[in-house]
Amino acid sequence: MPAPSQGLRAERDRFVGFAFAHADILVELDAQGQVSWANGAIRSTLGLDADDLVGKPFASLIDPADIILFRATLGRLDPGQRRRDMPIALRGRGETAVPAMISTNRALHDEPHYFLSITIGSQPVPRQNGSPARNRVSGLLEAAEFTQSATEAFHRARAGGNSACLTLLQICESAELERLLGKERAGALLAEIGAQLKLRAMDLDSATQMGDGKFGVAHLEDESPDDIVAAIAEVGRSFDLDADKLQLSDRTVAFQDSALADDDVEGILAYVVERFSRDGTAGLTEGASAAEYLRRMTAETLSRVVGMRDLIHAHRIALHFQPIVALKDRAIHHHEVLLRFADGRSPFEDVKFAEEINIIHELDLAVTQGAIQRILKEDGKSRSLQLAVNMSARSLLNDTFLDMFAKLGEQLGAKRNRLIVEITESARLEDLPKAAQAVDQLRGSGHPVCLDDFGAGASSLPYLQQLTVDYVKIDGVYIRSITESLRERAIVQGVLTTCRCLGIKTVAEMVEQEDQHKCLAELGVDLGQGWLYGRPAAEIDPAPSTGPQRLGRRRAAKEIWG
Repeated sequence: MPAPSQGLRAERDRFVGFAFAHADILVELDAQGQVSWANGAIRSTLGLDADDLVGKPFASLIDPADIILFRATLGRLDPGQRRRDMPIALRGRGETAVPAMISTNRALHDEPHYFLSITIGSQPVPRQNGSPARNRVSGLLEAAEFTQSATEAFHRARAGGNSACLTLLQICESAELERLLGKERAGALLAEIGAQLKLRAMDLDSATQMGDGKFGVAHLEDESPDDIVAAIAEVGRSFDLDADKLQLSDRTVAFQDSALADDDVEGILAYVVERFSRDGTAGLTEGASAAEYLRRMTAETLSRVVGMRDLIHAHRIALHFQPIVALKDRAIHHHEVLLRFADGRSPFEDVKFAEEINIIHELDLAVTQGAIQRILKEDGKSRSLQLAVNMSARSLLNDTFLDMFAKLGEQLGAKRNRLIVEITESARLEDLPKAAQAVDQLRGSGHPVCLDDFGAGASSLPYLQQLTVDYVKIDGVYIRSITESLRERAIVQGVLTTCRCLGIKTVAEMVEQEDQHKCLAELGVDLGQGWLYGRPAAEIDPAPSTGPQRLGRRRAAKEIWG
């Protein structure tokens, strides 16, 4: 065979140079996905020579968590098509995950044949199945994370002049899948569905599993919803499940209206996701646009706002009181004020809603006024009563609310120390310097301040670093198992040491058993709250329980406003 001419050799070298300008490794795969040729930084990355790769299934070189996604990528390519920059982790030296971006091109001829261009990253790839924000089986984002990620993807699409859609799919629940397929095959089917949705999403984080059998994908308009549904149906058929057995249904919401504001997009996504998560496709109207959902959302929100304000200002709320006692002798120290509605339902969802629409300060003021009236009423009976009211972090950062709170507090005169303020963790304190000023203002006028839910969510050491408070309420998650868990006990001891150094008294919540009481008292916790000492009641019991109570089954982790 004659040697290539100098021109052909130069042309070949030029193309190789261009290829390696973008990639660290080049790989060619045959129809079976086996390596037929490889070159580049293979030994330094994988610990193998290029010749060692030939004949190996390329999937064996991929981190197990990404194999299904990679195979789905190859399977979706038609002759001449390519998929650029797919984040895939390779199995490097010592089985470590090596982050890489793989671009794949399928050859033009009918026989599947693939060319891979691999760029090695410098940062470790966070493992999808190890992330708390992802479903561990499908690898898809959970609903809360998806709303934010999809919102950002929609904004990018709109900025680029593209229209996008949200397609939601529902299949049978996992118990039925496992009955039909067995647990292992049911998990494999869900992983395949996850891979198919990721490939059709605007990016890998624009697909979600919102619950049992419920999925969603944010995609560009030119990605046909019918094709997405067909792909999921094909996954079912590959596991011998037809559409009836899979119980596949779908809805698509088109975000085509350019008049939609960015805030509208986020609100509509959250609204649709919440309804779908709760009711499935039956809760959504077939063919309804984003603009239509915006109108519905606005109408429902206005109705709830009117209803909420009516509850507050028509005084259709009731206050209950739960004792907080000194652990050393169980004497009542004060009572926490908890909100109840006249119709008996829990106020938790309404409190969350009041925060979302920024009227939580109205609810906080109504509860504060009720607490002050109760303190003054007990004074008339020659009973000195001290109450703690919850104050949302949003209210704390609201200057108008603080002025109105101060005005209400004037009714107590020199007895403002009878009204303790508990800053709740229901909304994050995003502006700590401003929060510190507000706390100083409250304490300066005579109100003791308690930091609620210490150790849960964002409420932790940074708060103590900047906020000067009188009490810290240790989150009940650490109290429930304190008698069995050395870890929980060590965490509580650490909190106690910090608080003692700062001169802060401690409160343990959700105390329900005598052995918990004894353990907390021995550790040196100052105060306790829980069903062991008394349940919330409309009337105030002057004496706490002195022994164990027969407890009912808890429906929620703790009481907050209710």
